Amino acid sequence: MLSNLEILLIAGAILLFLVTLYLFYRSRFSRKLVESSIIDTSSMLFDEKIEQGSLSFESEPEPSAGQELVILNLISMDKSNFDINQVLTLLKNLDAKYVDGFFSYRDLTGTELFRVASGINPGVLELDTETHILLMAVDLYMVPDPLQAFQGMLDFAMDVSEKLHASVCDGARAPLSKQMIEHYKSKAQEASHLKVMQKTS
Repeated sequence: MLSNLEILLIAGAILLFLVTLYLFYRSRFSRKLVESSIIDTSSMLFDEKIEQGSLSFESEPEPSAGQELVILNLISMDKSNFDINQVLTLLKNLDAKYVDGFFSYRDLTGTELFRVASGINPGVLELDTETHILLMAVDLYMVPDPLQAFQGMLDFAMDVSEKLHASVCDGARAPLSKQMIEHYKSKAQEASHLKVMQKTS
């Protein structure tokens, strides 16, 4: 028969194995959950049904252009939820238009440049919303000047982040680096070139 010490050692080994297994799979599950949340929220933000309503862009996209989203995230520095009243008031004071749970930022002509939503599903920003992430997205193929639209969204994000004590992050929710900013600007320039080619063809 096994002694008490042997039983304790076996039980301890099993417990250690289970804890290791849990930690391994929890990190993988969390990563997939974050990736799924980013994809679901951004796709919903530019869903065709929404675009047909009051959140649609003013200019119709070229049929062959598809969609080219650039996403920025504002994440609370201490990961606590934002004061939603402060968020809603701030966005309205910065001339963002509130429509159906999202905010739409437009230029002086009324053309929509980018949208702001909660980074947590279902993505709406309302008085009872609890979120520590704000998501900003621009579709480079649906704005008149992609580079200007991205720069406007970046400036907007920087301004809001200072007031809400949040970190500006990229589409993968990693801290926004200078290299990633240049990458986004390059994508915007490519989109501009494509729009010019489509108009001349």
